[in-house]
Amino acid sequence: MRILYRISDGSYKKERYPHATKGGCLDNFLKHFPREEITIYADNVKEETFTWLQSYDCDLKRSNGGSSAGGFRIVFEDALKLPDSEIVYFVEDDYFHLDGSRQAMIEGLERVDYITLYDHVDKYIPAVMGGNPFISEQGGEETLVFLTKSRHWKLTNSTTMTFAATVQTLREDETTWRSFTQGSYPQDFNCFIELRKQGRTLASPIPSLSTHCEPRWAAPLIDWNNIT
Repeated sequence: MRILYRISDGSYKKERYPHATKGGCLDNFLKHFPREEITIYADNVKEETFTWLQSYDCDLKRSNGGSSAGGFRIVFEDALKLPDSEIVYFVEDDYFHLDGSRQAMIEGLERVDYITLYDHVDKYIPAVMGGNPFISEQGGEETLVFLTKSRHWKLTNSTTMTFAATVQTLREDETTWRSFTQGSYPQDFNCFIELRKQGRTLASPIPSLSTHCEPRWAAPLIDWNNIT
């Protein structure tokens, strides 16, 4: 597995859990994934941020994407240089993870093309209430539930830019990813919907193994205030 972790000083302004700082999220991540698998991309960071990141003893690269989509384009290019069989996990700098994340991801990718560890709460909010447009008035999506050794999963229609796939899958879907990551902001939702139309599958664990650290969209049924 190769983990491409993107961190920047210039994030979008959103409400976050108080302990979900850049350092808090990175410290949490390193509890669940081995350092030797991680490359940290320091995108347009200040010198003091880069010095701080050096203390983590991970593979560290400076990048100059200058935006969320720009930063992704850089790591995507590096991912395509890896062997086809390699699993790549693209990670943004504002997520918490739970025990078992790495093993579950490997299990999931034996069954589907793409994996997210984030059971996004938008999959339970009806479209008429501002949720995902594919969610029914009853608050659910049409899906298939399956079981791996350690986890239940469900097929889902979309996720964020924190996801995993094999290099072979990324290479085969390269045109689609390039199309939806132009400009400054990646169109993650539209990209996964297009991939689904092309026959690709995406699964998320139930319950969640990670969350975006914006309380409004936190994965359900877990008290993320107590996760460090």
